[in-house]
Amino acid sequence: MKLKPALMLPLVVSSLLLAAPVRSEETTARDRAALKAKLRRAVEAGKLTKKQAAAKYRSATDLEEQKKLSASLPTTSTAGDEEGPVATGFFGWAAEATHRFMDNSHQGKPRLITGLSFRLDHRDHDSIGRDWENVTIRIAHGDWSSIRYNASAEFALVDYPRVAFSKPWSFPTLKGVPPTKPAEWGGPQNALSFRFDEPFAYNGKGAIYVEFVFTGGTAEDGRPWEGDLPFGFEYFLDSMPESGGWRVAQQPVGLYREPRVEAVVSYTAGGQSVWTSSPKGMPYLRWDFAASDE
Repeated sequence: MKLKPALMLPLVVSSLLLAAPVRSEETTARDRAALKAKLRRAVEAGKLTKKQAAAKYRSATDLEEQKKLSASLPTTSTAGDEEGPVATGFFGWAAEATHRFMDNSHQGKPRLITGLSFRLDHRDHDSIGRDWENVTIRIAHGDWSSIRYNASAEFALVDYPRVAFSKPWSFPTLKGVPPTKPAEWGGPQNALSFRFDEPFAYNGKGAIYVEFVFTGGTAEDGRPWEGDLPFGFEYFLDSMPESGGWRVAQQPVGLYREPRVEAVVSYTAGGQSVWTSSPKGMPYLRWDFAASDE
């Protein structure tokens, strides 16, 4: 007996439902794990922010899973997706100077650090271009407990600092307001992006100590470049607010973890200064992290 089309439809639908594969909890868990890994790689590569990765994950998972994802994504910078509340103009404004940072905000799994970058403050810039005969970056594991805010120049390291970067360097002339807010990491001509010659194996347990040594600076227009903070040499970078003497990352947004405390900076164009957040401030840092086999 032939069935009429209207009578056949329920049977066809039923057979399709029976034939459809049933996704087990185990399969769903594997899919979530694969998605997490994919998003984590995208964040590490700088293709997505943590906020964007969480948004992509949100539509397919519940709140508890979203929280787990947020905790597992790599933290690559001390900044959020918003412009910082203050600026610092001390970095790179002297012809001969040393800048020391100690960052205690990235503890977790061991990772390789392949470089770091800063970003400009969002303002109308008017800064002189300058060249250095050499910029050297040394990096090591630092002892966070050894520094004293606004009281001492002393600090201790866990291991001997090694040279991660050493070459002639330039900051181009700055004119006008950056096209995006916040500004792009790395700055104009990638002058604020420093790629290491060899990755540094961060153990994930303590503070990261990094030291910049600027030598042989000359002004682009040939003017004398000496003295304390000559006008026009300030390279204003986006910086974090002060809390109790330390510079701290922004407040958590959505699924972001609690704010991470970062060390203040020590600067010298002569004798070393104390660790201080002063008007010189502490710029936001973005580390270039990669997975470690440790």
